[in-house]
Amino acid sequence: MISNLNSYKITSIFLYSVLLIFLRIDLVITNTLPTGGDMGAHVVPVKFFVESLITNFQISGWSSDWFAGYPAFYFYFPLPPLIVSFFSIAFPFNVSFKLMVIFSLILLVISIDCLLNKKQNSTPFLGFAAGVSFLLTESFTIFGGNLASTLAGQYSYTYSMAFGNLAIYFLTKSGNKNRNTLSAVMIAACLLSHIIPFIFYSIVYFIHFIISVERIRLKLISTFLFLALTLRFSTSLFFNLEFTTNMTYSPYTKLSDLIKPDVLPYIFLIFIFFSIKKQFIQNLKLFSFELYLIFFSFFLFFYGPEGALWNGRLVPFFNLGLIILFFKLLSFLLGDIQNKEITNYVINKLTFFAAPILLFIYYEKWQDRYLVTSVFICFLLLVLFLINFSNTISVVSLSTIVLIFASITFLPHWLNWNFTGYESKENWSEINNLYQKLNKLEPGRIMWEPNSDMNKYGTPMVLMTIPLFTEHESVEGLYFDSSITTPFHFVSVSGLAESPSNPVGGLRYINGNFEKGEKFMKELGVDYFISYTDSIKDKALSSSSLKFLFESEPFTVFQLESNKIELLDSKLIEYQSTTAVEGISGSIFRDISSETFAKLSMDEFMNELDYRYIEGLKKSDFVDLTSSKGLNIKNLSITNSTISFSTNLPNQLHLIKVSYFPNWEIINGEGPFRVSPSFMAVIPYDNEVVLKFTNTRTENIFNIISIIFLIFSVTLAFLNKKNEPEDV
Repeated sequence: MISNLNSYKITSIFLYSVLLIFLRIDLVITNTLPTGGDMGAHVVPVKFFVESLITNFQISGWSSDWFAGYPAFYFYFPLPPLIVSFFSIAFPFNVSFKLMVIFSLILLVISIDCLLNKKQNSTPFLGFAAGVSFLLTESFTIFGGNLASTLAGQYSYTYSMAFGNLAIYFLTKSGNKNRNTLSAVMIAACLLSHIIPFIFYSIVYFIHFIISVERIRLKLISTFLFLALTLRFSTSLFFNLEFTTNMTYSPYTKLSDLIKPDVLPYIFLIFIFFSIKKQFIQNLKLFSFELYLIFFSFFLFFYGPEGALWNGRLVPFFNLGLIILFFKLLSFLLGDIQNKEITNYVINKLTFFAAPILLFIYYEKWQDRYLVTSVFICFLLLVLFLINFSNTISVVSLSTIVLIFASITFLPHWLNWNFTGYESKENWSEINNLYQKLNKLEPGRIMWEPNSDMNKYGTPMVLMTIPLFTEHESVEGLYFDSSITTPFHFVSVSGLAESPSNPVGGLRYINGNFEKGEKFMKELGVDYFISYTDSIKDKALSSSSLKFLFESEPFTVFQLESNKIELLDSKLIEYQSTTAVEGISGSIFRDISSETFAKLSMDEFMNELDYRYIEGLKKSDFVDLTSSKGLNIKNLSITNSTISFSTNLPNQLHLIKVSYFPNWEIINGEGPFRVSPSFMAVIPYDNEVVLKFTNTRTENIFNIISIIFLIFSVTLAFLNKKNEPEDV
């Protein structure tokens, strides 16, 4: 006789095998570089993390790959690339990246399963059904959490939701003797994956943590462990918020923007369940977490302060709350039905006969393109039906799972598109040819014409991979919030594209103004321009500023004469720095009325004025400005850790066209100062100029504090194990 524990394990293996097959594990383990939406560009910074950061025991640093350089993993989250690094010990990077993505999806389903199970080792069907119900929703594709959003590049959000669910589970439901430590690790992982889910989960986590009856020593162990794991990252993010790009999102305002069509059946059935069993209303405490997700997300969606949080990000929590609530209610009702022989028999037979029909619908829909996948999924689910045909809860749950699979419309296509990779795309040879020719040029900063038609290569963002395949930098990249040069790039490229994307809200774009776009490219220190459409190619060919280099169909490459180092010979206006509190508050709540450095710089940039704003250099310290004509720069080198060059005019104010960030410091001179539009200025005391990217004093302090907290946590855990009875 098979024990309940073994039966649970066998059933779980079958169910997660179905999910792995659906998620195309066969493609995941092939050595192709994943693509699709943002994911096809995320590979660039993640590979930088794996090869350049973690190998030096760092989780953040500086990358020159995108924009005019940006702080990597200061404002984006280090745990997913850390997972890729772990997988990379045994697998190639391409496979490791895809395994990381798949693991986020599996972990999310497991986390929802944990929240649903009333006791450990009970039937996994309902929890799994709830997990795939949430995962396979197709009504939104970018907000985060579900499969569609993950394939679009939101895997960090998926991880954060999964770890948040597990943190609540270990804190409130788990019988594991190390549940406090595990919950602390999970809520820390939630923060290190994405900050928005962390904010959501931390509130309810903190309440449960405070009211729990655990011993003070155990609470201190958890607190110190959480701080040790998160303090360095969170403080760097928080104190540098002023140096993020103001992404002005347009908030949603309609009820239909929050309540999507695929959750309407859950809402309808929830009302029916509450009306059938009045005891549910009398015991709302049983559903406190789900109701918190539903009502808090609803409140913030319509009444939350407009700021850095885009209210579309709240839709996943609303959906998750509804789905968990529905399956919890269903589990209680099915438990009652099992005790009623006639009702149990009728429901059992109806669902048992409906399931093969739904499986056939799924098979018929996908067998033309994905025959092997469809056959395996149908076979495994049929086996589970045959094994569990006498168990009402299992049969109803399995029928729900089959119904979800049968209703899918596009996800298998997206999975195939992403995981077959760039290399399988019919037109990939065009990109490969372009990159081979680019590698014959001197390394430089490249601006390229965006166009949605480039999706045929795997994603419209395909040329963001320029740094991955060549020695060049792409001015355009992801992580828009990270570089203060971002808005100036998107304004510039809007004049250089036939169909610009204009992704950053609130900017005054110059669509169609090619001549102004050229001027802006020089201002940004761009070395090369790549056109895609014939209309832009013709404009570039007729330009006196652009030198034709070569054509690689359908791309044309031009060279632009620009300088990375200049003397500042414009009039300087001192910018009065805001306080740290004002800078952080303005970044969180996006106060568009204040005269921020970014806003003033954009006005100067757009109007091509003859002055610049400078921060950190007082009027009394202004140097005599000298024309750049006499400047002679040699041996310029810009890397991810060092900027160095030789100048013939020391003690003058030099403009360095690299994005400003406070971690840069000059070895022998003054600065760097932030100067408009978004660059650095220095006064070198010597002909040889060297700037290094280093940890700030604040970062070093919090590194030490984190180690101290880790020591406290380990010490208390040791004392607790030695002096107190085991926690059960």
